[in-house]
Amino acid sequence: MRITQEMLIKIAKDHVAKRVRKENDLVAVYLTGSVSQGDPLLGGSTDIDLIFVHKEEPPLKREVLRVSYEISLDIEHHHQSYYTYHRRLRQNPWIGFALCNHQNILLDRDHWLEFIQASVSARFDSPENVYGRAQQFGEKARTLWFDLDDPQEVDWEDWIALYFKAVGTAANAIACLNGPALTTRRFMLDFASRAETLERLPLVGELTRLLGNENMNEDIFKEWLPVWEETLESANEQVDCPPNISKVRKAYFLQSVEAMAESGSLHAVLWPMIETWHQALTCLEDKEPHQKWQQFLAALGFQEEQRENLLSELDEFIDQAERLLEGYKNEFNL
Repeated sequence: MRITQEMLIKIAKDHVAKRVRKENDLVAVYLTGSVSQGDPLLGGSTDIDLIFVHKEEPPLKREVLRVSYEISLDIEHHHQSYYTYHRRLRQNPWIGFALCNHQNILLDRDHWLEFIQASVSARFDSPENVYGRAQQFGEKARTLWFDLDDPQEVDWEDWIALYFKAVGTAANAIACLNGPALTTRRFMLDFASRAETLERLPLVGELTRLLGNENMNEDIFKEWLPVWEETLESANEQVDCPPNISKVRKAYFLQSVEAMAESGSLHAVLWPMIETWHQALTCLEDKEPHQKWQQFLAALGFQEEQRENLLSELDEFIDQAERLLEGYKNEFNL
């Protein structure tokens, strides 16, 4: 089956039409993510990101639904009040971009969303709003770094999870100077293109080192790929499994990671593996999955006695992000 953007949009429209007949409180529905940007496939799989806006408080914040093995619907639910201060959405690094695309609207009762879009689109790309979207990540990354530098004893698994969160946040501080926040699957692929636009390609190498790519190779990938897959499957047996790693998204992550590895982009597979692996562990209490996670990290060179080195290298990366932000601020006299 040949998956096209047109096919995916039709699937989305058909689903919205069915939901409208069942849910009387729907105010608006719009597309976000890769389908709306015209480049949805990675490894032959994709998801269709939708936001449903309700008059009443929605019972779910997020749901993931199967369309086929390669396609899923990822639906985020908002109460209408979320858009009360709509001008603030100009500095939202995720849905702000979607709201600026008028082709994304799939449902809009009484042209309510058109009004929101008009407000968000106004000066969305102004320097102060670009800086605002990036700066929030820069400030958060430094806060996380201070948390990591806290001298009190923190369990290694919790510490390394916070470390990866800080790395991702710092990368977004850089990436948001010329685009939306990075997504899990395309994290390294998109960061590379953003860094190139900023004429800061060396940052790609520094980011990959922070994620353990100096020790990553095909043998490690082949050895740990089935363990990662097994961990995600185990998480799906739990009632509190995070929606992001739902079993209906198996192809979404597995096929994309395999495709990146096969295409020579092995450096890009670690972020989606690390991000989803840790999410799976949050709902697994058995010791074995956590022990395997530690072994995988050790294979990448992440060991508890390396905390100070990791902290120092992360500090330098955040410093570079902060210098970029400061340079942007000065350039536009913000």
